[in-house]
Amino acid sequence: MKSYISLVVLLIAVLSLGIWDGTYTQKVFDHMKNESGAIYESLLSTEITDENLQNQINDLNDYWTEKMDVLCISISRKDLQVVSDYLQYLCSSIINENQEDAITYSRLLNYNIIGLGQTTGINFINIL
Repeated sequence: MKSYISLVVLLIAVLSLGIWDGTYTQKVFDHMKNESGAIYESLLSTEITDENLQNQINDLNDYWTEKMDVLCISISRKDLQVVSDYLQYLCSSIINENQEDAITYSRLLNYNIIGLGQTTGINFINIL
């Protein structure tokens, strides 16, 4: 009987961790997708020298840096590195004041975030 209790407790712990990780991952990728999309749209109509836009990009970079360590529990750091790279390219385009590069990198960033969100999310295709 004691072994059944141990197995049930272990099963509940594993299921709880899986559910928490799935919702956390989805929350982070939803936020990243919304923010990176907003940055891309802003870059199409606003100059890269705009201070509010620069703050938005830097805030997104800080958010990603903070959340990436927890995401590495379930997603390979190699898979997450692409998002970090494009964020760094976007931050360097602020320093270089290069509008065209900023538009390109923000679009690539958004595309990669959407792709990672789809491959790591909880949906029917991933369950198959």
